[in-house]
Amino acid sequence: MSYKLLIVEDEMIIRQGLICSMDWEALSIDSVLEAASGLEALEQIRTQDPDIVIMDINIPFISGLEVLEQTRNQCDYSAIILTGYADFDFARRAVSLEAVRFLLKPVDFTALAEAIEDAKISRQRRLAYHTYRTEKLSEQNLQLLPTDRLNEPKSEAVQKILHRIETDYGSKLTLRDLARELHYSETFLIRKFKEEMEMGFNEYLNRYRLQKAVTLLTESGKQTYAIAEECGFLNAKYFGIVFRKYIGCSPKEFLHINR
Repeated sequence: MSYKLLIVEDEMIIRQGLICSMDWEALSIDSVLEAASGLEALEQIRTQDPDIVIMDINIPFISGLEVLEQTRNQCDYSAIILTGYADFDFARRAVSLEAVRFLLKPVDFTALAEAIEDAKISRQRRLAYHTYRTEKLSEQNLQLLPTDRLNEPKSEAVQKILHRIETDYGSKLTLRDLARELHYSETFLIRKFKEEMEMGFNEYLNRYRLQKAVTLLTESGKQTYAIAEECGFLNAKYFGIVFRKYIGCSPKEFLHINR
């Protein structure tokens, strides 16, 4: 397997030194890209989709860690962090952003080669995991609601509830409030809805909201917290819990798989 690598370093001498000093072919790197600033790095990552990124922390306009924060949910690559500062806070943030290695400058080329091997292994593992998750999601077909049941005739009470869910799924909805609004007893609606829909009201509502959220995740480009709010979930954390329960992975993993 061959890999595409991006080097992000604002000092041209250091950047060219890294490019010219490594035996990239021996490391199975068939393409070496470069960027001199955080803005260039964002552009290269989003358009070139590198497998490995060697990222200096202190670069113009946007720091290396900020580049990582802005691209980790959109692009899947192994990151190696370079810095001239032995700062624990930098290292801790780098680890939280799933960086493979944290190397101090001046760069030891043997250590860098080892870091690249680790990055390749990390990349291979994630690709294998994503393939597995894609197969599982394909098996599920992300059909959260049984379409055959949705097309069947419903009682007037259940039809009204389904209409409210379709129009107001982003708002707070409870069966108690709907019973009061529609002039039915809550007990009657609980029984009737489960009888006709083969699932409880809350489960149906969660599934409906998730079906909308999946579409937004794959098509809108919106942040997860905004999608959670738009689809009626209490907060992004609760959205993540419900998403994993029904979809089988986190929203972040889903984006990686479906980007």
